[in-house]
Amino acid sequence: MDADRERVLTKMIPPTIWGKAAEDPEWTDFAYDNGWETVSLLGVPTLAISWQGTIDLSGYARDYKTFYPAGGVIQQGCYTSCTGGSGLLILTAVSSTPLDPSNVLGQMIYGTGPGFINHGAYAAIGVGADQQDWTTITFCQTEALVPNANLLPNVQGILQSMDIQQSGSMQPTAAQVLYITKVVYPFGNDQTLLTIPASRIVLPGTMDEEPELEYLMRLARSVELANQV
Repeated sequence: MDADRERVLTKMIPPTIWGKAAEDPEWTDFAYDNGWETVSLLGVPTLAISWQGTIDLSGYARDYKTFYPAGGVIQQGCYTSCTGGSGLLILTAVSSTPLDPSNVLGQMIYGTGPGFINHGAYAAIGVGADQQDWTTITFCQTEALVPNANLLPNVQGILQSMDIQQSGSMQPTAAQVLYITKVVYPFGNDQTLLTIPASRIVLPGTMDEEPELEYLMRLARSVELANQV
């Protein structure tokens, strides 16, 4: 990459702690939510939680600059833990249009995700109308975590990563804002304590001017997709 045009976009995601009694169907202790919120599905509360934020690119947009991503990395601190239950599924997405955490949760449950074809079973229950365009999903990572069976007793419920998958179009974007969505979906219902560490999204790439026609076409497409949300 040309050093004069190199850029590294970053976004910090705060840590969060949630608690409840094993028999409770919803989280009852969220004094340390740090801006995270619970996620409902079809209007029904779940144990899933989400965090949303943005990366402001308006300054570059005013200079008619396009961001060309070259990759994506998620850094995180320490460990993830969940006392009770049987693990977690975590999805972190960067997109050029806003994502609905409830819709993302449904996609996670049915084995798809933003930018993929929704499962027929998802549509059959009356949700899943938000079929995201693949090009608007700049970067996405999903991770499945399960209890560490080598720690006995595992009092803190420390989890280990079982599977990590990455997706996303990595397409150049002329959008003024990139949207960050992180959703955590616990397996089971008898959790008593959930701890998600702080994390950081890192998107290296270049910021450059496109030929006028290509830039205007990309900008028009960005506006068109944003208006479909």
